[in-house]
Amino acid sequence: LKGRDFVVEERTSILLVDDNSGLTRTTAFILKRLNYDVVTAGDGLEAIERTTERAFDITFMDIKLPRLNGVDAFKKIKMIRPDSPVLMMTAFHYDKDHIIKRSRLEGLEGVIFKKPVDPERLRHTIAESVAAAHGRTEGKS
Repeated sequence: LKGRDFVVEERTSILLVDDNSGLTRTTAFILKRLNYDVVTAGDGLEAIERTTERAFDITFMDIKLPRLNGVDAFKKIKMIRPDSPVLMMTAFHYDKDHIIKRSRLEGLEGVIFKKPVDPERLRHTIAESVAAAHGRTEGKS
């Protein structure tokens, strides 16, 4: 294979954050089958630790997390990696405290309200969020 130029396409990296280990394993399995590079964290503090260690193309996290909830973790992650999109997931459709609405005003890319997530909707939402983030990044250059 001498003399040929090869382009190595990197897989999209995802930080998956949820304290439900069964759901985490299932979602990670789905994401890996969709050819994503997946790293998991079990709570908001662990998510921040992982984000500090490495940049991810996107973070996908639950809103209700132990030690540091998803909204507060989202804010800290955006401080560390401002160009990295964050998607939230929740099993609840009702946002009585308008936490999701306020987070969207602060840059939250989106919320998926149904757990477990629909694989095709998840793939589409991740692709859109990552593409938009790359567009913003490229536009800054």
